[in-house]
Amino acid sequence: MRVLVTGASGLVGGALVPALKAAGHSVATVGRGRGSDHSWSDADLARGVAASDVIVHLAGANLFGKRWSASFKRELVQSRVETTTKLAELVARAPEKALISASAIGYYGASDHTRMAEGYARGAGFLAELCGAWEAATQPAAKAGARVAIVRIGLVLGREGGVFAKLRPVFKLGLGGRVGSGAQWMSWIHVDDLARLFVFLVEDAKARGVFNACAPNPVRQIEFARALAHALHRPAFFPAPEPFVRLALGEAADALLTGQHVSPVRALEAGFTFRFTDLAKAFEDLARPR
Repeated sequence: MRVLVTGASGLVGGALVPALKAAGHSVATVGRGRGSDHSWSDADLARGVAASDVIVHLAGANLFGKRWSASFKRELVQSRVETTTKLAELVARAPEKALISASAIGYYGASDHTRMAEGYARGAGFLAELCGAWEAATQPAAKAGARVAIVRIGLVLGREGGVFAKLRPVFKLGLGGRVGSGAQWMSWIHVDDLARLFVFLVEDAKARGVFNACAPNPVRQIEFARALAHALHRPAFFPAPEPFVRLALGEAADALLTGQHVSPVRALEAGFTFRFTDLAKAFEDLARPR
């Protein structure tokens, strides 16, 4: 199939594009840099959508790129909602196409409930509201009858970016440890499995609706820290107390100090198989020299 990918230069896109090509699909990209096949201008984007069978939408400003000021919150919303709306309206004109759009498990808000599946209600807080608006922006395509799949992504672990790349130098120095209480749940996914799940959804013509994208075995944050330290052959003795994290990150600290226990129920029911279900093995893979 002909697949159009936005956000191809990011951590997830960088894994997805080669995975799609390895599966035999042709890929075109949308971005703001010179290396992209299409820009975000209305005319060029329309050409890209018209030439594609499936659109995979990953683009959006980095949630932790800045402190969550009022202006940055607006940027986070605009970078997701406006681009998704643009794509959904273009797909609505040709509903034989499919739109697969990223979202995040932040949709569920902070919760101590375990095994939150795709039908769990939207939570409270900025991230939950952002994800709700992001997902609602796909509605023009869905209402037109196009196949729309929404992928609520958990904590992505990859060598080239995300939390592993940021924490690795800290833990290599022996300065890693729990964050806050350490009791909060972390629903994670290896970037290779996430790329494979997107390919799976591209190829499955019956895949519609919401899919949680996280490994079947969430862990407590303290377990996460210990597994990372073990993979790097370092201790995990240095805690980051809640007041310190809040001082450093402001409101964005909520995403690290609270958590969700999320299960990929629909992906498993659809027949998708995760390669990395054990966090220790995921970290061992990422820590291994290439």
